[in-house]
Amino acid sequence: MKNLNFIKIILGLFLFAGTFTGCLEEELAFDVVESPVLAVFEDMDSGDINRIAVKATFYELDKSGILDQNVGIDSTRLSSLPIEVYINESQLLESFTTDTNGEIIFETELSTIGAASKLEWVGTFNQVDFRIYKNL
Repeated sequence: MKNLNFIKIILGLFLFAGTFTGCLEEELAFDVVESPVLAVFEDMDSGDINRIAVKATFYELDKSGILDQNVGIDSTRLSSLPIEVYINESQLLESFTTDTNGEIIFETELSTIGAASKLEWVGTFNQVDFRIYKNL
């Protein structure tokens, strides 16, 4: 009989604790939204070991044919897209606009970046804000 009471107490504690540890959807700290653009990065040789150079190409993805194996996902390069490059989420390094090929070439001194481990490419496309990270 003691074992049965002990089991009831343990189950009661688990149920009580479970009511306070549940996660509700509206309790999430932020919403994750897929980026409206695709960025493809290419590390470039700047010719100077004290500089970093990265070429970024931005695409709009047309997913309307995703279920048709003959169509698939189509990509279009985005020209005239305003982009800002940040480090540490708040330190703006430079502002750009993509060229007719949807490309930006970012170059800077390594001393400008300091100990940052990633570049953050920030913009807005079709009224959707995005932030794409490029590890260094």
